[in-house]
Amino acid sequence: MPDGSPLGALDTHTPEQRQQAEAFATAVAACQDFDCLRQANELPRAPGQFRFPHFMVIGFPKCATTSIYCHLIQHPAVQHPKEKESHWLTQRCGPRSLACSNESQQHYIQEILNMPEAAAAKITKAAFEGSTHYVLESEWLPQQLAATFPWLRVVVSLRDPISQAIAMHLHNVMHARDSNCTRGTDSIYHCIRKALKPGSRSHYPSKIADWMKLFPQQQLHFMQYENVTQQDSMAGELTSLKAFLGLDPALPSSQLPLTNYKHVHTGHGPDALGRYWVMKRWELEHLVSIARNNTRETVELLRQHGAAGQQQLERWAAAWERVWEDNLGRCEEGRSAPCKVIVS
Repeated sequence: MPDGSPLGALDTHTPEQRQQAEAFATAVAACQDFDCLRQANELPRAPGQFRFPHFMVIGFPKCATTSIYCHLIQHPAVQHPKEKESHWLTQRCGPRSLACSNESQQHYIQEILNMPEAAAAKITKAAFEGSTHYVLESEWLPQQLAATFPWLRVVVSLRDPISQAIAMHLHNVMHARDSNCTRGTDSIYHCIRKALKPGSRSHYPSKIADWMKLFPQQQLHFMQYENVTQQDSMAGELTSLKAFLGLDPALPSSQLPLTNYKHVHTGHGPDALGRYWVMKRWELEHLVSIARNNTRETVELLRQHGAAGQQQLERWAAAWERVWEDNLGRCEEGRSAPCKVIVS
């Protein structure tokens, strides 16, 4: 009987399957560069083995990616990376990932993707890594990854664009990264408007379009932050994610560890930094109009790509609409009256 571990699954294989499993694991484990991995992953695998690497969590920033990471590394069939958010492909390899130095490729395979532990498990654990910066490098990274690891499965999490931009602003403030976007005022309106512009980090359509062009629908999985962080929908979102990755959906649990929530952890008082943000009514109304347009474009892209059904996409748009309406409902009367904006 198998021992219950991923490696134990090989105990049920026929002699031919065991030979196949050994050949695949040996070929992958011997690789020190991307070209070798691409060739080794073309070999037949035995049931229970994964291609290496199996998937990536690419973003967006402040969209529960840390919580998703913490959940997945607890799964017995997942091989955790040695380093979370290494940014290796964007900061060390850059736009020519296929041609980055042999030393960099070896380090990425051994030290980021954690080849030693994956090899010890005969590649029966799904190796992955992730960086929220990866989704932002849409002009070149999807093309490089599709050419380097054409089998790769990609996970993307999306959040109400205004909340995402505000959460990222708080992150930058807490890390003393002053973008000077407040322009001498107390309002963060200019910061958020800039982030929502086409091509900017919170404008989802311009960032996900190239990923959709280069990865087929069955290799892209989109999650909504508001769904995966709510108790009544969390289990279903996690089950869908693990089914996409080919993992036992019952493990490790149906709960997401909600980590890195800076708008909760920054202070205990009702007026602590990050609890809410004050804008004028006209500022918030303008941001909502921009976010609505962005959302329509995003929903249409997801529909065209087959990433979700019409009813699911309508629920996504409705969830973000509720966030905007709730915040507008906290505005005082008058065009320039203050609004207390709370992120999703």
